[in-house]
Parts: sequence; structure tokens; C-alpha cells
Amino acid sequence: MDWNSLKDQQRFKDKKELDLHVRSFLYKRKAALSEGTIKVLTFIWRHAVKFPGVAFPKRTTIVKGTGLSESTVVRSLRCLVTEKLIEKVVTKKPNGRQGGNLLVFLPQPDLFLPSEDTPHDTLPDTPQKTENPQEDNPQAAKSTPETEKKQRKSSFSKVVPFDASFLPSFIPASFIDTSLPFVGVEQVLPAWRTVQSAYKQWKLQEPVEHYMDKINETLRQAVFAYKKGMVRTELLRYFYGGMMEVFKQVVRKEAFEAGRGLIFYDWLEEMDS
Repeated sequence: MDWNSLKDQQRFKDKKELDLHVRSFLYKRKAALSEGTIKVLTFIWRHAVKFPGVAFPKRTTIVKGTGLSESTVVRSLRCLVTEKLIEKVVTKKPNGRQGGNLLVFLPQPDLFLPSEDTPHDTLPDTPQKTENPQEDNPQAAKSTPETEKKQRKSSFSKVVPFDASFLPSFIPASFIDTSLPFVGVEQVLPAWRTVQSAYKQWKLQEPVEHYMDKINETLRQAVFAYKKGMVRTELLRYFYGGMMEVFKQVVRKEAFEAGRGLIFYDWLEEMDS
């Protein structure tokens, strides 16, 4: 393997930058990935350290390292390529024949991580540390991550109103428009996480965004039932139950249509070893 060629394929300057992009991808898309795909991603991620973002394990190595079947590994790699997290780069040997394949991680647009995954800046009014902080500030010993989170939230609320423009770009606009009047801006992301969580439980043929009409309609029905006092549990928990039922019906419909030959699977070229 030509080390200079490997270095030329790097899209990240160091491992820290690679980790940021992969973690951002996982935060947005993990709910839509199968367990096998996550295992494969984790494996090749760990093998993309020497040249940050470039991995070159053989398919048999991935199979052995993850304990998955070869077909599952192929399917998972294809999924990661489709999701535009990685790309397959075919190399050539000095004699012109095809060499091994590189799995190259791609930079992700619209990086987003929750607050607990990002560095915390010190608030302007945070007392300076002393040699014995508990004596100078008895409340310091009682400080918790939850307290700090509330302080940050309070600090930001004094600067600018928190509106829909602050929401992550991976939430579909139609879902934001549907949910915002009923659940408030701070609950839009948890509501979308509810959708992703239900979606992950079923092996649907299309990405979650394909089912937005059904998702938005289910949310409206859940809000109606909640507002009318027909629901004894929390709104998002009730919404989750509704999404599970909707996705179950969709799976049955897709399976029925596939059995009648109405849906044809587009087989992609398998990942070479």
C-alpha cells in the first residue's frame, strides 16, 4: 500500500476533526441505521486513525472483527456509502492491476451535536477558582451538570429569543411547521427523536423522510387526542405509540406489494475486498 496515496485521500487534519464529523452524523442518523451498520461503522472508524479518515481493512477482516455475516457487512458498507458518510476508493498496484479498496470518511455538512457533547464555555459571571473553592463559595460543592445546564440556558435567554431558526437543519421543515404550534420550539427536537426511535424498530424500505405525510398526520392526531383529554400519558409517549402503529401498517403494505412484484430492489455492486 502506497502511504503517500493514503495521505492524499485524507479529508481531515487530525483524529479530533474526524471524530467530530462522525459523531455529528451519528447524532443525526443513528436512529435510522441497523445494529449491523453501526457495528461496521464503529469497526472502520477505529481503523481510520493512522491516516485520519482513511481505513483499508479487507472485507474478511471486517467480518471477523464484527462477527457479522459477509452479506450484512456488504449491506452495511453500501448503506454508509448511500448515507454519504464514506466513499469507496479503488486503488491500483504498480503493475496497473486493481489493488485493495480504501474506505474514506467524508466531511459532513451542518455539523450538530447536543450541548453535552460540545465544550462548555465558562459563563462571564462564573466565580474564579481559588485554592479552597468550598470555603470561598459553599454552593460550589453542590454544582452539578444539571445546574450548569440551567445557568447556560438562563444566560442565553437574556441575549436573544430562542426560536425555530435555532433548530438543527436535519429536522424536516414540514415537521417543524406541523409540531411548532403545538409542542413549542424546545420540544421539536425531542418530538423528531420520537419519530426516529419508532422508525428504527421497523425495517422500512425508504428513508424516514419519505413518510413525512403519515408522520405529520399522526402528530396532529396525537395532539388532538391530547388536547381533548383522551390521553392519560405524556404527549410524546402517546405520539410514539401512534408512530409504532403507523410504521407497522406501512411495513405490512410494503411487504404485500413486494410479494406481488410491485417493488424491485436495486442491487448495487458489492463492496470488493
